[in-house]
Amino acid sequence: MQCPFCNCDNIDGVDACIRCKVDLSDFTGSEAESDIERALLKNHLESISTKDYIEAPMDWTVGDTIRRWNEGGHHCAVVVDNGVVVGIFTERDALRKLAGQWDKLCHDDIGQHMTSNPVTLSCDDPIALALNHMMVGGYRHIPVMRNEKLCGIVSVRDILSYLALRFDDVLT
Repeated sequence: MQCPFCNCDNIDGVDACIRCKVDLSDFTGSEAESDIERALLKNHLESISTKDYIEAPMDWTVGDTIRRWNEGGHHCAVVVDNGVVVGIFTERDALRKLAGQWDKLCHDDIGQHMTSNPVTLSCDDPIALALNHMMVGGYRHIPVMRNEKLCGIVSVRDILSYLALRFDDVLT
């Protein structure tokens, strides 16, 4: 059975895709029913991923990172070590982990407060796969890779903007 989200070949009868973990128990193999569903399955992340992030080495402090966000209007930092994505630090992390402790933690290395080993997706993956991971994992940002190198990030906002354009196309 081919997963409708990531196109991974799975053994017939499995309850969840071995790659993206989407629930396949109710999947009947039918085609997408709307233009929006077809677009989410057909279009790839490279069409919507953005550069709305900064790359941060492990030794940047929390304070340095947040200052750089403010200077560039960014919302997250993808933490890299020797070119490898090792973590992600987002506004949500800052609010949840640092609230009320700014003076104590602003000089900590970002590596102490990042989300380690974040889920990453390929720029060739369908948008629906990112949406699935965000829903299941509670993520708001997912790094997007091309040939094992960071090439962008996809956020909930990016997907909502994409959907808003699709709704507009359908309604007009």
